[in-house]
Amino acid sequence: MSMTAMHGEEHPLTGSLMEDHEVILRALERLEERMREWRASGRVDPEPLRRFISCAKTFIDRCHHGKEERCLFPCLERRGIPREGGPIGVMLYEHQVGRELVARLEGLLRALESGDSGAAAGVLATCEEYVNLLRDHIRKENLVLFPMGESVARVGDASEVGRCYENVEEVEVGHGVHERFRKMADEI
Repeated sequence: MSMTAMHGEEHPLTGSLMEDHEVILRALERLEERMREWRASGRVDPEPLRRFISCAKTFIDRCHHGKEERCLFPCLERRGIPREGGPIGVMLYEHQVGRELVARLEGLLRALESGDSGAAAGVLATCEEYVNLLRDHIRKENLVLFPMGESVARVGDASEVGRCYENVEEVEVGHGVHERFRKMADEI
């Protein structure tokens, strides 16, 4: 049985998000490999960094976080999981921190490409901060928020939220983009 089928059967509300987490973790592993190469060579290659930034902005933020923010979190709030002072608020805060780190990486990439010799150290530090943030974030969602959500879900929630996920992937992000970035995670 595929991981996709397993997640969907065991976690009808959050299974596809957990599948996204697997893709994101692969992208983070590839980024960490690149970081080791950059440290060893003393030079940051802008191409893999550019691909990672694209993946972070499109797949991780617009698609994955978009599905959480527009589909899952509102459902969980309707079922009594609070935004303020609760796990949803923490996740939203961490999404924003991630966006700020990616914006910082974009600026560092521009500096790197314009010949700023100090940009490489900033790239490495920011990449490390982003990797740590997302690994911790995914752990919290997989082990705390998602099981909590599954436990309060009502009949019909999974199909309603699933339709919303499809809308984010197909309409807001664009047809085929989700799948393209799932493949790109291994090419960073």
